[in-house]
Amino acid sequence: MSGFLGKKSKNLVVWHWLNFIAITGLIFTDIFRSTWFNKNSLANIIETKLLEFQITISNENAISLAKLIRADMWQWHYIFGFMLVFLILFRMFAFLILKEKNPIQKIKTADNLHLRLVKIAHIMFYIVTIYVCISGLMMFFRNELGLTKASLSIFKELHVYSFWFYIFFIFSHVIGVVKAENSTDKGLISEMFGSNKK
Repeated sequence: MSGFLGKKSKNLVVWHWLNFIAITGLIFTDIFRSTWFNKNSLANIIETKLLEFQITISNENAISLAKLIRADMWQWHYIFGFMLVFLILFRMFAFLILKEKNPIQKIKTADNLHLRLVKIAHIMFYIVTIYVCISGLMMFFRNELGLTKASLSIFKELHVYSFWFYIFFIFSHVIGVVKAENSTDKGLISEMFGSNKK
């Protein structure tokens, strides 16, 4: 019996894919930040290379240069972040003003445990995403809000940990969609691409 098929609003389909782009962009810029564009690794490269030219700089200055090198890449994190803020606000607007069904309402109409668990996962997605947006805005507008780095340390830590939630959510979401497509919900994927002819 189909549990996920059904006419999806254009709002939901467009939101779904824009959301995918925003979250994927945030994930990859975070990966780059902690790997190839890690400020400490870049600072070590800068210090080592300059030593070859008999130029010595402090680690603090090397880190400042490293931050400059990765500044353009990190700007994309902010762009994707503001995109996500807009998208979650639009989704709340769809729930509250356009009266689209939200996951809590869908739990009540779910006729089996699997559907309920899926909707609970979606509720978790919205909770984590709202937190990510709020904490991200707090960090971005830290100076304007009169906040210190120290006061935001716990918010930043949880903000970074959200990376793992999204990795798990995307992985399980894709597995679930493929499984549904090949069992009870034939046509689900084409429906989310807006091409279901039913």
